[in-house]
Amino acid sequence: MNDQQVIQILNEVRRPLLAVHKAILDHERAEYEKESGPVTPAAFLQALINQPGFRWLTPLSTLIASLDESLDSKDATAEDRAGALQALAALFSQERPGDTFLPHYRQLLQASATVLHEHGRVAEVLRQVSV
Repeated sequence: MNDQQVIQILNEVRRPLLAVHKAILDHERAEYEKESGPVTPAAFLQALINQPGFRWLTPLSTLIASLDESLDSKDATAEDRAGALQALAALFSQERPGDTFLPHYRQLLQASATVLHEHGRVAEVLRQVSV
């Protein structure tokens, strides 16, 4: 796969990936508010940052930032972009030792129709990738 194809796929997957992230955050906020009561967006952001129960989201958030950087940075190389694409495919397909994201994410796919729907949009783009 050449660099132009990688760039195209990264651009295509970005919007659905952000939609998955938002759907997860909406679901997690609703669950959090069931236990803690209503919170402001700022208070929920602090919970996301500081509470260990939300650390499983870090790989996804970091990946989104890395993807954006590889698309936006003038210093990004073809290898950087290919690495971002490989990391994206691996995040959703390969359970690694100590992986906290994928097991929790798989449970969320069962619990939230919205997350499942948005995941389908990401998966559709990733089917183009053979990494």
